[in-house]
Amino acid sequence: MICHVVLYRMKVGATGHDEERLIDEARKRLPLLPGVKNLRAGKNIEPAEEGYSVALVMDFDDVSALEAYRVHPDHQFFVKRIAEPLVSEIRRFDFGC
Repeated sequence: MICHVVLYRMKVGATGHDEERLIDEARKRLPLLPGVKNLRAGKNIEPAEEGYSVALVMDFDDVSALEAYRVHPDHQFFVKRIAEPLVSEIRRFDFGC
């Protein structure tokens, strides 16, 4: 099992509504993609450490499932059309779990 963690730093001027939109869109769209299991998404409970205020966590059976997800057109749509207009920086961390 691979655990895929994504941290988002929102652009200067982004609002709480923007954070909620990013989370809502992730919850709505990403679980529909092949290989995605157990998606969790939310805002940092405390002031954003190093500016990262939104996180996504999801599981994949293996590295090949994660790689297929990364190049899937619907994932690319999420990244380009939903996340990029709102986010200034993305950190990813993948590990065996």
